[in-house]
Amino acid sequence: MYQVIDKAAERLEAILALEIDALRGQISEPLAELTSRKNYCLLEFSRLSRSLAGQAEVDPRIETRLRSLKAALNENQRVLDLHVKASNEIGSVIAKTIAAADSDGTYTTAVLRRG
Repeated sequence: MYQVIDKAAERLEAILALEIDALRGQISEPLAELTSRKNYCLLEFSRLSRSLAGQAEVDPRIETRLRSLKAALNENQRVLDLHVKASNEIGSVIAKTIAAADSDGTYTTAVLRRG
């Protein structure tokens, strides 16, 4: 069972590394494709976890391997969070720019006060 989990973890870690590099702009891999591949690997882990659930004792190598995978997943989550925050900031700047460009000053509070 250890070999199966180890190979699955290697595949997932490789995809996570590619996604992190893509988010950092170091490679031009399509994020949608990476997300699909990552989701497939996570589904594979979900299925593997069901087979582990019935075991009384888990191989200590599996626990060590999963801790290593968790560290990679945490780094991926950190980079994804940064990417989402940056996207939100960019969206906010764009929205403010559009709102400012749409306004010609006709209905500003200063004009309304002068009446």
